[in-house]
Amino acid sequence: MSKSKKNNSASPDEKASDVSAKDLQQRPAGPHKQTLSDSLIETSQDLAVRSFRWYLLFPVLIFALAFVLDKQLFIWRFPDYYLRTASYISYEHKIQLMDEMELYLRIPPDQRKKVLVMFGNSRTTSFNNAYIDANHPDWILYNFSVPGGTADYFCYMLEEFQERNLRPDFVFFAVTPQGMNATPSIAMDEVMLNGLSTGFILRNFTRYNVSDVSNYAAKELFWTYQYRPKLKVILERWKNHSEGARELRYFNAITQYNLLQNRGSVPYGDGNAPEQNPDFLRKTAEGTWRDFLSPFKINPGQVYFNEHMVELANELQIPNALLWVKVGPFLRELKANRRINDPDAVEAVTIRDVFVPIMKDIESRHDTRFVDMNYTDGIQCDRFYDSSHMAAYCFPEFTDFLFAHIRSRADDL
Repeated sequence: MSKSKKNNSASPDEKASDVSAKDLQQRPAGPHKQTLSDSLIETSQDLAVRSFRWYLLFPVLIFALAFVLDKQLFIWRFPDYYLRTASYISYEHKIQLMDEMELYLRIPPDQRKKVLVMFGNSRTTSFNNAYIDANHPDWILYNFSVPGGTADYFCYMLEEFQERNLRPDFVFFAVTPQGMNATPSIAMDEVMLNGLSTGFILRNFTRYNVSDVSNYAAKELFWTYQYRPKLKVILERWKNHSEGARELRYFNAITQYNLLQNRGSVPYGDGNAPEQNPDFLRKTAEGTWRDFLSPFKINPGQVYFNEHMVELANELQIPNALLWVKVGPFLRELKANRRINDPDAVEAVTIRDVFVPIMKDIESRHDTRFVDMNYTDGIQCDRFYDSSHMAAYCFPEFTDFLFAHIRSRADDL
């Protein structure tokens, strides 16, 4: 009897199989003839896939294609045919210069010269190391000046000094009203593009204008937007078996050599006094005013960086000074007397009226000095290549002026 029951009983799996077979026979023919219900085979992901509008990916594909094509212009030596600036070479060299200075500073102080660092721009590049060796033999200059150098770059480099615990014996910061203008007609973006890390920009995001950051992002993503290759320039350099491209390579090689040999300085000219053409100097003064000083509105972010670089130097216990380098007579006149174009200004003021109090305020609240070479503490030499750049002929006196200031701060050394 028990054996019969055992044979007639069915396992749960067998029962399920019987039910499935029965259901299968009873289901009507048509689109729902599957054995499993729709709820078991249909998922929310299926619905999302069917409803996704694939054409929305078209802009992404276009962006990716543009990004890839953009980089094709920068392979091999093709940039030599259209690049119109070599300023990036100076920025790249400063990392090497920091390494070189770090090795020198490891030498015990009583066995080496004192180290002077210049943070500046194109107005502070023409120092002659041979002159320094002959006339100020106890000092050695490491020149961290770069084209368009501004306070944010100086802060970035000083953060690197802190990271490496580099403590030179004195630092000059070359300061300019141009570097503090939030509204120049020509963008001063060399520092952001060539000198700063993305991390530094992100950490100090609120110190920059939205337009500055968007310009940086666009030029970092698309290099053709940054360098603007022009067919006319390419064809010109292609002539005579690429003579123009070879000349650029030679110029770049000479620049790199001079930067390495002179620890960041690039002596210019033969040292003779250049002839002064008043019409040319007046024209270049107006050009500088138009391109970089009109309209003029103080950039709060750059005010912060000017103060912060002094704070960083003082944290490292490095004596320092804010140096307003001398410019040509016509540009000095404009900065002292021409009213600035600032729609938000409540009263008519000049560049000098705005800039000097900011520097004096930083001086009053921090251990630094403001050295005004344009109106109060200038040198006698008044020869210029253009309205902004002092001739190499004046740099010996300029050099002596700097070391005289250092000697006057003997108690700080």
